[in-house]
Amino acid sequence: MKNFLLFLFFFIASTLPLFAQIGGLSASKISSYCTTVVGNNTIEFEPSFTSTVSRKAWDSNSDMYNLYSTSDSVSRLSAMNFRFTYGLWDKLEIGLSVSSIMSAVSAGVRYVITTNSKFGIAAIAGLNVPMGNQTVDKSLRNTSNMYKAGLGLVTTYNFSDNLSIDFTGQYSYFLRETDDNNKGGVYLNSDIGYYVLNKKLQLITGVGFYNIRNDIGNHQILTMYPGLEIAPGGDFLIVMSVPFDVYGRNEAKNVGFLFALTLTFN
Repeated sequence: MKNFLLFLFFFIASTLPLFAQIGGLSASKISSYCTTVVGNNTIEFEPSFTSTVSRKAWDSNSDMYNLYSTSDSVSRLSAMNFRFTYGLWDKLEIGLSVSSIMSAVSAGVRYVITTNSKFGIAAIAGLNVPMGNQTVDKSLRNTSNMYKAGLGLVTTYNFSDNLSIDFTGQYSYFLRETDDNNKGGVYLNSDIGYYVLNKKLQLITGVGFYNIRNDIGNHQILTMYPGLEIAPGGDFLIVMSVPFDVYGRNEAKNVGFLFALTLTFN
């Protein structure tokens, strides 16, 4: 029973990055945001598909162990998500992200503080609202039923017309105390991308790290995000990635697949 409860927690915790961070905002790569916003009076619609597989997990000492007693057992988690982003002027965008099962809605806003041909800084903020189709006991302060806010900064540096790097740092926190005394978390993401084939293809390598703390202890994951962006022209582009975890604490070790189609409407 103890192992089952630990697995259940790890399985749920493995989905947290999907809606724990600020959502609803556009990106130029995979794991990190950038300082470029959607154009004035322009809408981006992005359906995406994610799938992860877990066979192992890390304990509180970052030692790995098998989730199951047999090698032929595995846990799978797949989801569809939808993003809607609207550009206001040339420095501001607002947006929403929602899962296909309507478990949560993430609202975000980004404001460009300063930008030039080489370097830019933007501020982001957001609110994650629990949704769902179920009966909820409001006296229980589960993390899945609590409002969560976030603040962060984004930087972009362009080494050349083809090579750039983005960095996003976020802090998220629950607006009320949770049953497990979740203190919120820090999320760090960075992507470096290089364009080839006249900017029709961008090769991307990303890295992400988060740390949250509750009654069980610290929960940490370090994830790599290799992938690419295909931009054949017109008003759409495709992003694909195969993220995989390389380090963790009190978390499941995941290998996944991400596919996103970004559509632009002027």
